[in-house]
Amino acid sequence: MKLAQIQAMFQASVLDKTPAPEFLALLRPPDRTASIEDVFAVYHDGFRLRMAEFLSNDYPVLREALGDDVFGAIVEAYLSVHPSRHRNARWFGVGLPEFMRRTPPFTAEKFACGLAALEAALAKSFDAADEATLPIERLGVTPEQDWPRLRFGFHPGVALVEAPAAVLACYEAVQAGESDFDSASAGEEDQVILVWRDGLDVQYRELDELEALALREALRGAPFGEICALLAFARPREQAEALTLAAANFLGRWFADGLIIAAAPQRD
Repeated sequence: MKLAQIQAMFQASVLDKTPAPEFLALLRPPDRTASIEDVFAVYHDGFRLRMAEFLSNDYPVLREALGDDVFGAIVEAYLSVHPSRHRNARWFGVGLPEFMRRTPPFTAEKFACGLAALEAALAKSFDAADEATLPIERLGVTPEQDWPRLRFGFHPGVALVEAPAAVLACYEAVQAGESDFDSASAGEEDQVILVWRDGLDVQYRELDELEALALREALRGAPFGEICALLAFARPREQAEALTLAAANFLGRWFADGLIIAAAPQRD
């Protein structure tokens, strides 16, 4: 058997819950006091412990909130379906929020899924590529007739996370060193959290319903006029003028926060 074949079998056996018998048959114990199964378990179990450590580093608040037993069950389930495929361990856990959202019994745990999504968004924002943000003065040279057709490009670090209100409260409590947080006390209402990066600092804030609607559409590529019209439909007609002003205020804040890297009118 060639070395490459043995190496492939070694990797497959480390990744699987049960090492392949045909692979173990190729090995010899270092001495008579140890079985080859026990010796290989050092590699097999060590790998899984390292993967669990990586996930703990990526999702420290999730681990703190759920406890080691529940978090360990999530890690084991995730590892069995998503073995590491990257040389860089940073990318091992990026799929955990989506895995939890789609996989029973975790899919029913909105709080846990939301907390995982928030921590993933914060980490991804920090690692996002650098892009020069656009100053708000760019709007001052935009002809009035082009405003309804303006589309915006956003920094790669911008993300929206929809989660129960308890998620953000829990995250901030754990970051503050509070270990007795009760997720049930924060309520079950959903909120939208904006995540972005300002220089090297990752920022976040809760959005109200209207700003969340406007930003979600802007991220989708909707032009400014369409965003204003959508906001107008979200409230009684007599509030239309105020909603147009609100849309302009949202836009001003997005520029001020450094979310926008491009603004140009849609061409027919």
